[in-house]
Amino acid sequence: MKTILITGINKGLGKELFNKLVDKGYFVFGLLRNEETYKELLKNKPKNVELILADISNDNCIIEINKIVKDTTIDLVINNAGIGGEGMNLESANSKEIIDLINVHCLGVLRVMKSISPNLIQNNKTTVINLNSRLGSITHQSIGTFKNLDVSYSYRIAKASQNMLTNCLRLEFEGINFVSLTPGKLKTALAQVDANLSPSESAQRIIEHWELEKFENTNGILEVPNKIMEW
Repeated sequence: MKTILITGINKGLGKELFNKLVDKGYFVFGLLRNEETYKELLKNKPKNVELILADISNDNCIIEINKIVKDTTIDLVINNAGIGGEGMNLESANSKEIIDLINVHCLGVLRVMKSISPNLIQNNKTTVINLNSRLGSITHQSIGTFKNLDVSYSYRIAKASQNMLTNCLRLEFEGINFVSLTPGKLKTALAQVDANLSPSESAQRIIEHWELEKFENTNGILEVPNKIMEW
């Protein structure tokens, strides 16, 4: 049985990925920070699930994750947890919001990877998917591809910083696939006006792509099955 670690399982794409992978019979470590949701999920927890109550915006999560995962071989990591921003221009952007989003989207991923670094060394066939965004592409921000979309400074900056982290990890851990993945134009509470894909549909695509062993290191942000967007 393959083992998976997913962060941000309480809603949206993370919830869909979690539920579908559990239903398929994989052993899933599901991480979330909402204590109320955590307690509700515990009531009917399947045997192939281990829940982790932790906040990836805090260094304490490194110990909390490691305490539960221990030396388990992990085949797939999905760093999905994220938050949105509000400052759409220079006037409304503020340093606290930018720092908060970098802390989750970039440093949150760093903390998760630090917590399981021994597991990565143990199994050099792990696939790590960092959920990113087309809006994290510096190239496309530079040429104005998305200039008509309302998106915060903080979200774009945080996702771009996560992409650099993905590349740093890729250079350090040879043999492991580190993938920067945009899930598509999702219909969520934070959706853009051109959203055309449900979280359920996106989750199914991602899972099928992984099951077919098609994820590999790519020079850019991937949208399954094979669309690559420049960093």
